[in-house]
Amino acid sequence: MDLDARLHLQAAVWGRDDNRIAVLLAETEPVRSAADPTSALVAKGLGLVTDLARIALPRPPGWHVDLGPAGGVTVRWPHPTPLVSGAALDLPGVWRWAARRTGVVVLLAGGGPGVCDRGERTAHPTAALTRMATTGALAGGAVPFRETR
Repeated sequence: MDLDARLHLQAAVWGRDDNRIAVLLAETEPVRSAADPTSALVAKGLGLVTDLARIALPRPPGWHVDLGPAGGVTVRWPHPTPLVSGAALDLPGVWRWAARRTGVVVLLAGGGPGVCDRGERTAHPTAALTRMATTGALAGGAVPFRETR
């Protein structure tokens, strides 16, 4: 990013049956900069999400989610180096299937706690995502998915 930040990622699957969507939730945590992580992501092509009930996500140019042969997740963005490189995530069983079927991963990123499960075993991040959306702190995109075997 254009600022120093820690990024926590979590994979999820939304929907049921044959209508499942692979989701990557990214929780940004500023380290030493006063800059807003969400603004930095929007400046790089993600859209501002203001209402979870009415999400219309752009397909941002230069963004890709790659799944490597060893299962590592890489998030590429319009920058010389990846945003995330080879992250070992706990992918839900149907995440890969959903990503392959649609060819996209919904990437939602925002500044604030409660989105990613960091050992606290949160049931669902809906409340945190809703809070971020209503305060203008949530960015998102329908990011193309590629798998390397």
